[in-house]
Amino acid sequence: MPDVVLLHPAGLMPDTWTGVVRALPADWKPWLPNLGTGSPAQQRIVAEQYLDRQELRKVVLVGHGTGALVAAGIAKDQPHRVSHVVLSGLPRPEESHVKAAKLLPKFLLRRRGVDKGALVESLTEARNLDVAGIAAPTLLLDDADHLTDPGRFVAEIEAFLSDNPA
Repeated sequence: MPDVVLLHPAGLMPDTWTGVVRALPADWKPWLPNLGTGSPAQQRIVAEQYLDRQELRKVVLVGHGTGALVAAGIAKDQPHRVSHVVLSGLPRPEESHVKAAKLLPKFLLRRRGVDKGALVESLTEARNLDVAGIAAPTLLLDDADHLTDPGRFVAEIEAFLSDNPA
């Protein structure tokens, strides 16, 4: 029975994973930390504290958007804690995106509930992410959407786990 930790993107809540949780096999245990709306670095601290509080030792990390950045960071720095990693909708911005974010006025972003510093940090972290540095088996899902087709999303994860036993 794998422990599956589902990491949501900044600006959303853990309930974004409701369809996925319903589609999971009965013997899988889902964990849904609330990462908040901070930068990936701040969200990662929250995720690590959650894993510690729940005493989760070896997990499958599934992250979407900035949640994927969090999952990748934990997997790289704490490989003993992660059996598999699934990165969905991993942000891969160009350098021009980082520069554009730096030029945006703070008040425009604040209206949408976005912190400019956190946005720039997120884009920079995503730009510099080295997925090849993750020791655990890693699945990149750019075309599978967990919101519109959670069954397909879970089926891809199931196939990946069975093809890559821990």
